[in-house]
Amino acid sequence: MTDDSTDAPRDGREVRHASGNAGRATAVRAPSAVRRLADRLAGLVGLASDGESPRAEPGLAASTEIGGDHGSAAPATDAQRALPPGASVSPSVPGAGAQSSPPVGGRRGVDFEVVSTRRGLGTPGALLFLVVLGVIAWMAGSRGYRWVSEQLDPPGDPTGEIVLTLPPGSSTASISDLLGDHGVVPSSRAYEWYVRFKGGPAFQAGEYTFQSNSSVWETLAVLEAGPSRVAQAAQQSLTIPEGLTVAQMAALLDEVEGLSFSGRDFGEAIRERPVLSLVAPVPRVLPDGVIEPAEGQLFADTYFFDSQTSAEQLVALMVDRLDAVLTELGYDDAPRRVGLTPYEALIVASMIEREAQRPEDRAKVARVIYNRLARGWSLGLDATVVYVVGESELTAELLAVNSPYNTRVLVGLPPTPIATPGRASLEAALNPTDGPWMYFVLTSPDGTLSFSETDEEFQRDKAVCQELGLCG
Repeated sequence: MTDDSTDAPRDGREVRHASGNAGRATAVRAPSAVRRLADRLAGLVGLASDGESPRAEPGLAASTEIGGDHGSAAPATDAQRALPPGASVSPSVPGAGAQSSPPVGGRRGVDFEVVSTRRGLGTPGALLFLVVLGVIAWMAGSRGYRWVSEQLDPPGDPTGEIVLTLPPGSSTASISDLLGDHGVVPSSRAYEWYVRFKGGPAFQAGEYTFQSNSSVWETLAVLEAGPSRVAQAAQQSLTIPEGLTVAQMAALLDEVEGLSFSGRDFGEAIRERPVLSLVAPVPRVLPDGVIEPAEGQLFADTYFFDSQTSAEQLVALMVDRLDAVLTELGYDDAPRRVGLTPYEALIVASMIEREAQRPEDRAKVARVIYNRLARGWSLGLDATVVYVVGESELTAELLAVNSPYNTRVLVGLPPTPIATPGRASLEAALNPTDGPWMYFVLTSPDGTLSFSETDEEFQRDKAVCQELGLCG
């Protein structure tokens, strides 16, 4: 009788192993106990699912089935038997002296030991090998997680006080460098990226008291509480209105007295930063015909300057403010909420900014845009054509302009925002009002828009617009 275990040697002879399921045996050379152990470990890694080694010595055929229950080997056939990796074959020597019958599975002149192979999960050694690998992987992952955690929240309690003055116009990057250089936080880069991704409080320039070895959130709490002494540098304010383009912002800066830079410096500072907002694509992946890659990425707000503020500082501050607002509004959730990427939602917000004059119309304009995108219609927005041609009075020729921004002709979104959206338009882009509308048109001098579902309704509203001289 045979089973799935290896019998002990009897009468000093090698004993074969016969499997009740496969009836296979794999032969390996056994010159020493060390060699046998090495071969066995190699087999643990390389065994195939059917119990045989997945690799065979070149030129050697698979071993033949061993049969019988009387302990004698089947006569050797012309087909050579397969050996596991590391086994070697010594040629038989004709005319050698009398030798005992070759062991089962071997040939005369070659010393073999029969080693059984098993199906399934393998031997306990193989399981131990897998467990060791798992422990190593877990230790590596745990160590990486612990390292990241310590960059945000270092071990130990915060210690001595550190008084720092944050000058007007400071950006997230400059603040992070200042905090890292003075030991307030363990890593300036960890602080910077945490604030960029999670958002941080708007702060007032001035004097703050921090503690060294603080966590990122403890540091943000100090900034949010405000300065103990407001910076005394002479400041002036500048308000960037919603709906401006980058070119219009540069022109506005040229009109502000007391600045240490010009509108041209502002434009060059933008071009030196290939990627601005965290949601923006790399400029080189934008299609041909893009007017300004940075469009829509500078937040419209009131900013304060002193005589030392640079164009680079203003650009960094405006981008940081946009990213903070986008994070606060939940733009990272735009794919689930409106089916667009955060950058595409920013494009929609810019069109809302240019098309809707009254706050109550913004979310409805957003709904018309999303309804048209869902049906595969062109958006048909005059504002995108105005952005290209620079003219508010659109003729038939201008409406046919060849541009990726011409939503009268092309289906889909323009490649970039067309203006700087304000907070209300950013909110509307993520929270469109439910409704079936497919059209809207201006029907009152106060900026009121009328929304309609059918072309017939739209033509009726458009006639009102024309009667009032509000559209052509």
